Amino acid sequence: MTAALTAARTNVAAALSSLQVPVHSYPPSAVQPPAVVLLPGSPWIVPRGTVTLEVVAYAATAGGEDAYTGLEDLVEAIRAALWAAGLAPGDTDQPRLNDDAGVVEARTSMTIRTTCK
Repeated sequence: MTAALTAARTNVAAALSSLQVPVHSYPPSAVQPPAVVLLPGSPWIVPRGTVTLEVVAYAATAGGEDAYTGLEDLVEAIRAALWAAGLAPGDTDQPRLNDDAGVVEARTSMTIRTTCK
C-alpha cells in the first residue's frame, strides 16, 4: 500500500512542478511561503481504490491585501496545473489566516484512483 500512496503524492507533485513556488510532497519542518504542501485528506483511503489528498497553498500575510492576491493567484495556478495534467481538483476551501505562523492558506482536496484496496 505504501508504494501506491507514495505514487499518488509523487504524481500530484509532478503535476505541480511548473509552479514558480516550492512544492513539498510531504510536510516540511517549516513552511516558507509562498509554497504548496501535499497532505493526506479525509477520508485518506477509501476501499474502492482511491485516496484523498489536500493540496495546501500558503502565502505570507505580511502584505495585507497582497497576501490574498498572492494566494488567489497560487490557487488558480494549482487548479490549472492539475487540470492540465488530467487530475481533477475538488473544492477549494475559503482562505484561513494563521497569525502565529504568519501565513494565509487555502486547501484544495482531490481524490485519486490508486491500487490501494
